[in-house]
Amino acid sequence: MDFLKVEKVTTEGEIGTIIKEKILNEFCDEYVLIGEDRTSMPVQYLNFAQQIKNFEVLDDDIWIATYPKTGTTWSQEMIWMIANNLDFEGAKELLVSRFPFLELSGLFDEERAYTVMEFGKGLYNLNSVEFSANLKSRPRFIKTHLPFSLLPDQIKNGTKKPKIIYVVRNPKDACISFCHHGNLLQGWKIDADSFAKLFIAEKSMYGSFWKHVLGFWKYRDAPNILFITYEDMKEDHPAVIRKVAKFLEKELTDEQVEILAKHLSFESMKKNDSVNMGAYVEHLKKKNLSNEDGAFIRTGKVGKYKEELSPEIIKELDAWTRKYIAGTSLENEPIFSI
Repeated sequence: MDFLKVEKVTTEGEIGTIIKEKILNEFCDEYVLIGEDRTSMPVQYLNFAQQIKNFEVLDDDIWIATYPKTGTTWSQEMIWMIANNLDFEGAKELLVSRFPFLELSGLFDEERAYTVMEFGKGLYNLNSVEFSANLKSRPRFIKTHLPFSLLPDQIKNGTKKPKIIYVVRNPKDACISFCHHGNLLQGWKIDADSFAKLFIAEKSMYGSFWKHVLGFWKYRDAPNILFITYEDMKEDHPAVIRKVAKFLEKELTDEQVEILAKHLSFESMKKNDSVNMGAYVEHLKKKNLSNEDGAFIRTGKVGKYKEELSPEIIKELDAWTRKYIAGTSLENEPIFSI
């Protein structure tokens, strides 16, 4: 894996101690820094890194790229429904099968991976990269949380130009949501402020939030890339639906937009068994593999971080954000001043 310049994530010092005591567990016992962005990933990712690098991309693919917990599942369902002409019958199939997670197999050891794949009715067969490659539907729908620097070579070098929708969210809310997500699904045992310290140190899983965002932002004017925000979806979802439909070259009537917005409402998503991972979460809880009594789709609230992070940590997160976006056009994006 010379192309990744692999380096173990230390378990020494304050950040290392948090990782050792609150993150590492039976799901994953080691993290590594990889690639030009020094992205922090479970060591199991290395088993699939070469396959991802060489993944055969198709020009008619539709990808969603996000940092974790920025509205991915919500956006996936929206994208799939728009592209498939509001096929509510087809949408009864599990989202993980309709819109697979490219690097999923690289996030767990084999035993835990099998548990995850069982939720997907065994379709992933322990290799989510192969499953994504072998999708029969056209277009293929593919989800990834990887930074631009770790995407397949054909996307990075521009030889293939699939449609890519990137979703961004205020990092403080993303941080809180990621903390709960990890405790629920990854076996973490971490409090909000401790996780925020990892987040700022860029040692949480998937590494630097800002390197991730800025890595895609530089290509925002490319005709095959569309940026949308979680906050815009909360404020005016019909407008975002129309924006995505235009990008996907689909025409929706006002009635269809209204129907889809209702289908994508927080209340509807919470009850939708094809997207809410309810069966998988309950399975983890029964196996004592979850450390949080919650749900995959939690509150969907903008500004939730104010209830959970200390004022000191909020100040650190704000300073960290200002450092990254200073001098960029992101300074003018209102969601980063929430």
